[in-house]
Amino acid sequence: MVKLYNFELQKLGITLVCTVLGLVLSASFLWVLAAVNVLIIGIIHGANDLYIISKYSKTTKKRQFGYLFVSYVFFVFVMVLALYNVPQLALLLFVLVSSFHFGEQQWHKSSLVKSTKLHLFYVAYGAFLFSLLFYTHQNQTISIIQEISGIQVAPSIFLLMLICTCVCVIFFGVLNIKQIKSQLFFQSLTLIAFLVLFTQTSLLWSFSVYFVLWHSIPSLKEQADVLYPNDVSPLYKYFKMAFPYWILSLTGLAVASIFFRENTASLLALFFGFLAAITIPHVGVIFWMHQKN
Repeated sequence: MVKLYNFELQKLGITLVCTVLGLVLSASFLWVLAAVNVLIIGIIHGANDLYIISKYSKTTKKRQFGYLFVSYVFFVFVMVLALYNVPQLALLLFVLVSSFHFGEQQWHKSSLVKSTKLHLFYVAYGAFLFSLLFYTHQNQTISIIQEISGIQVAPSIFLLMLICTCVCVIFFGVLNIKQIKSQLFFQSLTLIAFLVLFTQTSLLWSFSVYFVLWHSIPSLKEQADVLYPNDVSPLYKYFKMAFPYWILSLTGLAVASIFFRENTASLLALFFGFLAAITIPHVGVIFWMHQKN
């Protein structure tokens, strides 16, 4: 528990440093730094999904693993087509699923007993973080949504989302107070740090700091401990096994950028669209891991 608290305090300190960097560094440099962080740590934290599936499904044969690989890649490809053909529904699905995923990663250590009301709290908290990020970066968010889906969102929608999700967090928080009360103090400090970060820095920089520091790194460490519990260097083993799939993901992004270059006005829209495509299958895998573990 002491190690966990120290880790949380370290992340709070790094978040404040990143907020200062977001204020003093040039926008172009921050764009590159944020993209590199997400493309390296953010994507690689989901690159071992197949090994997690094979661990709990006891897949040992290469042929069976090959079937898993083809199925997983096919699912990602379906998400890419969905974003291209029915972007409104695909984006809505991405936000809902990601809300649960972010909330689960933030709070899932609250209880060993999983329940529907606790899962709803995860969704509410993750949706609240999305709403806070969108509300504090309305112009950039409206532009990206319009580029991906063709929908012109009214600014008032973000305030409505923020109020509704805040009410849901309070409601489901009260229902789960016994499970989450041990984390309330640190999570409150975390939320204050997020508020400062989101209001003072750009959309991409804010998202990258949260996604990498508060989501990807803790998830990566957790996955490494699950996959290689008896290994002396589980993180090294994790990166070694994930490297080929990380390269494959980057190759897919490069191909997508070439294929959609005439249809996407902004690299930022393509960037978030690619994250949406690879996130949904990853969310299912991590949820399964938490249930099995």
